[in-house]
Amino acid sequence: MVQNFSHTEVSPSTCSSNVLSTSAVSGFTEGKTTDKPSILKMLEQVMLQVEYHRFTDLKLRRIDPIFKELCLIIAEVLVLDQDSVIRINSAQISTYLVQEIYSTIRYDHVCLVYNNFRDVSKHIYNKRAYLRTSLYNAVFELEAQYINDI
Repeated sequence: MVQNFSHTEVSPSTCSSNVLSTSAVSGFTEGKTTDKPSILKMLEQVMLQVEYHRFTDLKLRRIDPIFKELCLIIAEVLVLDQDSVIRINSAQISTYLVQEIYSTIRYDHVCLVYNNFRDVSKHIYNKRAYLRTSLYNAVFELEAQYINDI
């Protein structure tokens, strides 16, 4: 499967949720087989899906580690058994449903989570659970964020 991304240089500090990515990207489910994918193969797919290269800070010539952590969380959820449940914001949600939501996560969603995480002023006790919930909610919040910005 070949994916064609438009090349845009964006630094994480300017990563804003008011610019919608125009890249046409296929979903996670298109290349799936019946075999259980490994976390590393899924991580590669996730990095393509969210256009990981766009998170490069041009001044520092590196990518903030939080972006890889977010990609790992997405990949982790996508390889879980679909018959189980995942805890999202204290609610037990079907893994299949969470995987469907996570399969729609794109660059703009990750930017929204990054900006919100960066702006948190109180201590986060369970960072992974917080980020998992934030990624899930970002899919629903992004459009409302655009409307509020206008």
